[in-house]
Amino acid sequence: LNLNSKNSFCEDSINFIRVNGNIDEVQISDSFSDAFDLDFSSININKVEIKNAKNDCIDFSYGNYLIKEANISECGDKGISVGEKTKAVFKKVEVSKSNIAVAAKDSSLVEIENSKILDSPLCFAAYRKKSEFSGAKINIKKTNCDENQLFIQKGSKILTNI
Repeated sequence: LNLNSKNSFCEDSINFIRVNGNIDEVQISDSFSDAFDLDFSSININKVEIKNAKNDCIDFSYGNYLIKEANISECGDKGISVGEKTKAVFKKVEVSKSNIAVAAKDSSLVEIENSKILDSPLCFAAYRKKSEFSGAKINIKKTNCDENQLFIQKGSKILTNI
């Protein structure tokens, strides 16, 4: 499956709900709000390229996701947002020009093998947003970020070799 969206004015340019499967490539540009939203799903993705979303570029919730390569830029809020008991594994991530490059929240786990973050005030944030959940955890094997570009709320963890 290959997906392409450009100049979408929908709340989510592409949204998957309760889907299991594999996606070869996703390309999204110029989204009015969130670019790529995945909920209650289990999906493996080979490559994601997203440019210019007014809100989050990728928003994961309630599921399990494996992304081999993600190239994300110009996100109005978060490059990658992972929440609500989600496990998301990334092999290679590049995020540029986002307020927060990667956010994990609300009992979620994010694992990143290799990340490169550019022109983003916060590289990684782990926190609890909703009271019915606990904090979140991010494991990062390799990154170009330093400890001043992390936000860790009490009850959450970011593990890295910074």
